[in-house]
Amino acid sequence: MLDLVFKNYTQGKAPGEKFFRKILNTGTKELNIKDKNVEVGLNLVGEAKIKELNKKYRGKNEVTDVLSFPLEETGLRKYGILPLGDIFICLPFAVKEAERQSISLEKELARLTVHGFLHLLGYDHEKFVAEKKKMFRLESKILNKLNK
Repeated sequence: MLDLVFKNYTQGKAPGEKFFRKILNTGTKELNIKDKNVEVGLNLVGEAKIKELNKKYRGKNEVTDVLSFPLEETGLRKYGILPLGDIFICLPFAVKEAERQSISLEKELARLTVHGFLHLLGYDHEKFVAEKKKMFRLESKILNKLNK
């Protein structure tokens, strides 16, 4: 079961909670954690907010597409509860990237959501090449399942 807290903090037009819930539910099924009570916060933010978060938590004074903040809470896992953390997606960045790639905004938001979700689960493409390959393979698997 997925407990999703969704908020669009921008004035930009974007899909609603149902769209993101479907993506995350597909992710939980593909990663065999659908029987857990998965808790995720998903926030659509503007460029100023994502830049502020990126600088504060990663030391990078720049706009980025998606940031994930995993919770370190492990005590609830024995009860089948997975409080994973929060995903922040920069909506204006996603709009520009979708236009640049000539794809729909929904397709880009799906990719960013899955990417952020995998980071919440501990995958990290920046540290190890093997981990990067595994993460992007899982990302593709989930996105392919969504497109069926």
